[in-house]
Amino acid sequence: MRLRGKISVWITLLLALATIFLVITVASNVTLLDQVKSRFNGHSEGEDTTQSEDDESPKDASREAVGKMMVRIDEEIADYAGIETVIMAETSFFPESKALAVVVDLRPMLALRTRHNQALAAMNVAKVTVQAKATELTRLKALAKGAGSVAAKNVTYAEADWHAAKAGLQGLYFEKQAIRDETIQAWGEVVATWILTENSKEWQRLLSWQDSLLIVTLPIDLTLAADVSFIRIARDGSRQQARKAYFVSPALATDQVIQGETYFFKTASGKLRTGMRLDAWLPQGSEPLKGLFIPDMAMVWNDGQAWAYVKLQDGLYQRRSLLSSLPAAGGVFITDEIHAGEILVMNGAQMLLSEEFKWQIEGDD
Repeated sequence: MRLRGKISVWITLLLALATIFLVITVASNVTLLDQVKSRFNGHSEGEDTTQSEDDESPKDASREAVGKMMVRIDEEIADYAGIETVIMAETSFFPESKALAVVVDLRPMLALRTRHNQALAAMNVAKVTVQAKATELTRLKALAKGAGSVAAKNVTYAEADWHAAKAGLQGLYFEKQAIRDETIQAWGEVVATWILTENSKEWQRLLSWQDSLLIVTLPIDLTLAADVSFIRIARDGSRQQARKAYFVSPALATDQVIQGETYFFKTASGKLRTGMRLDAWLPQGSEPLKGLFIPDMAMVWNDGQAWAYVKLQDGLYQRRSLLSSLPAAGGVFITDEIHAGEILVMNGAQMLLSEEFKWQIEGDD
């Protein structure tokens, strides 16, 4: 009995110990699992919190897709920086090409006109001489036929003098024509007429320096449109300050260096001087292009080319290339990149460029 009682006690004790061990093990596993879950959840929550903080970062909110040439600034800063915008409207534009103009020296013209006038004067003298010789010959013939008081040889001498005078007059006609041909070859039909015509108003205006004659040399790959009646010229290269010069005629000589087509134009002399080299702008084509005019004040320069900023929405601006633009007075003309209805930044583009590159530098850092 005592042995059985002891065995019962030991069995009961062992069962109790096993139960306690099992409870402790389960509790420990649950705690460990909770700790792992807690750490995992905590790490996930930390990542979410970090991401949320990055999303709310003012720096990243200000930097808009570097590479897309965008920049975002606060509207209050934009007002303070003086950013001004305008809604773009489509307009028409006649494209132009640039050429070189030179004020023509009148001295070669003067020399030709002098020779021509001298030939005219000699011709007038020769005409009088021929008339006098003809009159004398007629008189001698009448005397020889009527009274016979004039020897036949005198009539012969008089007739020879008359023929010689006529030959001299004809030679002067040839000389006058040669001078005219030379003038036409040098200056063309229109300008030659100015030079050689007596009391020519155009020549008098050139001679009195009221007008100046220009010779315009085009680039070798260009030609002047047939319907061009005037071009623009300027001394200082400023298209905005350019004034009109009116078409006269094609020129027959070309520049030895440029080898392009040449044309004569005339303009009011003003402060022009002989030999001055001027910039000239020639319209190309008779049909205007449709597009947008971008003024100089809206342009910024970077990497050797021109750009302009467009406002996409409040505080968000994008830089657009003007690489394919055409030169125009006071700016450029474009047919792509920026479209009618978009909002162009007129003032403050330089500040936007600085702000854009500031964020790019910070992003690289």
